[in-house]
Amino acid sequence: MRPCPHRHLSPLEGCIIDTLILLAFGLSFVVILGVAVYRMISRRNQARDEAREAGFPSGERPRTDEQKSQDKRTATVWGCAVLLIPCVLVLAYYLTR
Repeated sequence: MRPCPHRHLSPLEGCIIDTLILLAFGLSFVVILGVAVYRMISRRNQARDEAREAGFPSGERPRTDEQKSQDKRTATVWGCAVLLIPCVLVLAYYLTR
């Protein structure tokens, strides 16, 4: 027999769910931030090395329109991820309460 869907959780069960969801918030924030910083630093170093090899002593070459377009798409994807993941977690938090 299935349990009643309207059965209330014990205080301990509710506390565990709340804690798990809050841990998911923190973990998602740390992972997104860590990946973003790592990718930014590695790509900047790679671009600087390539520019110096191409003869730009400052380590920076002018950005092409294609590169600017790619930067815009990348920013859109990361912006959506940064907004969408916490929103899903907030929704999960309210639905489980």
